[in-house]
Amino acid sequence: MSQLSETVEQKQNEDEVAGKPGSLIVFDLRKLTQFQEDKPYIQVLSDIGDARVVLFTFKTGQQLKEHSTTSQIFVQVLRGRVTFSTAGNSVKLKAGMVLQLEENVSHSVLAQTNAVMMVTMTPSPSFHSLGLDRNNEAGPTPLVSRKPH
Repeated sequence: MSQLSETVEQKQNEDEVAGKPGSLIVFDLRKLTQFQEDKPYIQVLSDIGDARVVLFTFKTGQQLKEHSTTSQIFVQVLRGRVTFSTAGNSVKLKAGMVLQLEENVSHSVLAQTNAVMMVTMTPSPSFHSLGLDRNNEAGPTPLVSRKPH
């Protein structure tokens, strides 16, 4: 690929995630998925106030320790298997399954295999005990964000 083609492709990718209201934004999860040796990989795809969408990638045995959020969450397992636990329940989720959890419910996740999951949080949380919102240590910068109206 020529340098000019790479520049055009890069500009198109930047435009795709510009986050302008009404724009069509495409996320290629195959390109965004990364595995880390020491901890799960977390990428905030979008945070537009009404919702936050987060991609999580786990190697076998990695986990998210018990935490909670002020948002209702929808957990979609895209690849692999995870165990999702709350104080009173534990469920094994595999690719193609979706779980809904109400706000302020403590939960944890353990990867049984290499796994990819996407979490939709509604509305975008005002606080999340994983530390994604504390002291401007926002963790991964959203690929798309918009200030509330």
